[in-house]
Amino acid sequence: MYELTPNSTLQGSKYRIVRKLGHGGFGITYEGVQTGLNRRVAIKEFFMSEHCERDTHTSRVTVVGTEKSRQLVTRFREKFIKEAQMIAGLDDVAHVVRIYDIFEENGTAYYVMQYLDGGSLLEKGNAQGAMPEREAMTYILQVADALEQLHSQRIMHLDIKPSNIMLKGNSVFLIDFGISKHYDSEGGATTTTPVGRSKGFAPIEQYREGGVQTFSPETDIYSLGATVYALVTGKRPPEATELIIDPLQRPTGISDALWRAISAAMRPNKNDRPHSIAAWRALLRTDAPAAEGQTDARRAMPSDDEVTIISEALAPGKPKSVQPFRVNGVSFNMIHVEGGTFTMGATPEQGDDAYDWEKPAHQVTLSSYYIGETEVTQALWKAVMGSNPSYFKGSEHPVEEVSWDDCQTFICKLNTLTGKTFRLPTEAEWEYAARSGKKSQGYKYSGSNTLDNVAWYDDNSGGETHPVKTKSPNELGLYDMSGNVWEWCQDWSGGYDSSSQKNPTGPSTGSARVSRGGSWYYFARYCRVSFRGNSAPDNRSGSLGFRLAL
Repeated sequence: MYELTPNSTLQGSKYRIVRKLGHGGFGITYEGVQTGLNRRVAIKEFFMSEHCERDTHTSRVTVVGTEKSRQLVTRFREKFIKEAQMIAGLDDVAHVVRIYDIFEENGTAYYVMQYLDGGSLLEKGNAQGAMPEREAMTYILQVADALEQLHSQRIMHLDIKPSNIMLKGNSVFLIDFGISKHYDSEGGATTTTPVGRSKGFAPIEQYREGGVQTFSPETDIYSLGATVYALVTGKRPPEATELIIDPLQRPTGISDALWRAISAAMRPNKNDRPHSIAAWRALLRTDAPAAEGQTDARRAMPSDDEVTIISEALAPGKPKSVQPFRVNGVSFNMIHVEGGTFTMGATPEQGDDAYDWEKPAHQVTLSSYYIGETEVTQALWKAVMGSNPSYFKGSEHPVEEVSWDDCQTFICKLNTLTGKTFRLPTEAEWEYAARSGKKSQGYKYSGSNTLDNVAWYDDNSGGETHPVKTKSPNELGLYDMSGNVWEWCQDWSGGYDSSSQKNPTGPSTGSARVSRGGSWYYFARYCRVSFRGNSAPDNRSGSLGFRLAL
């Protein structure tokens, strides 16, 4: 067993373990007794199950794995302690669990908190099914009071859901501040927490890489509305990504006032939601005006007679090294990459920054191909798809919040319109182009050894994407191959081997697709030409876009 056994003691004999209540990826929660006061308490232990193990004789927790695992565990243990310290500072906030103690022992950390014996609203809902509206609102209005007080201190919980609302009698208490954030007076986050999202309860902005970077009560308000929906229906709400396509449907048997409040809270665009708890609570009044119609995020696709395509060269005098295209009034260029042989992976200029999964370096030979001068822009996406899914809006900004699967849909439509065979680049084609092919000067990043010259990344991006072609290109004339947004590649993610290869296409199957180049959110090490990222093909992120190949 990896948890503490019943009757184990902590802090001498100050606390005694009674039983395990539950566990997650970052910790184990126990029922315990504070022996001196004979008080029931809950004790949360930091324990990253994927990286930690326990000595069954001494109860000591140790980290297993690489130095990277040890660094990861150390970082999240510090966050665990900060979580407890933040909750302890909220004693004046009603309906937030109380913290009694915090300490380090057994090679890990613990905090001791108020024991709430009524279980969670999730457990109550599972036992009884859909709640009567009156009962649900008794609980939700208490949570709203807590959030209003938190927001007044510029704190966002960021994980409101039934399992994080605990009962004691007829009162409820918010728990699990593991991904909460405290924001300064200018709206920026002053605490760094793990990025997380709970399906059905997290709004679309929490799907962005890095989560919510500025103070916005609308994010918690969405989750509050989703929690009400779950309580009164007995069902998990649809995911925020689904609501972009299909608007939320009114559950049967709820009042006009409650539907007004739920539908307003769960609008996909946070700017369309109530901007404060007070504004949301006002919607529950029976005399409140009808809420504006929920934003229908379905965008009309352009009909066949609205789409015009010009795929011939726009300027016949240009060399063949640049092939221009125009789709429905939006122009873009494809750059010719002359085939050749190069060393792929952790080459010497990458130095100690190279990770094991970039090794071994190996020889790859590629045929000639074309690749996009820039990442696909929002203007081009909209010209083809009739919509713009991006979090950071701007016609010349790279499109993001697009999955690998979404890219395939875009490319299929583009090919139908143009009669061409656009595609995603293979991972080898991407790296060869990032290294500038036969024109390579052997740079660490794409086009320079000085990242600021060629890339938008965490040190200079200001926490957002930027228009394409605002940094210097590499030797082939390609922009933003380091930074701005990650770029999907065609390949499944897999390991390298040392053998020479010709036109490799990666493994035949897998669970994640390759992404390359780093982004506005990531530090310099991730923006190197050999760094390899990957993501599930259905993942969407505000730092994930793509570039075309042909």
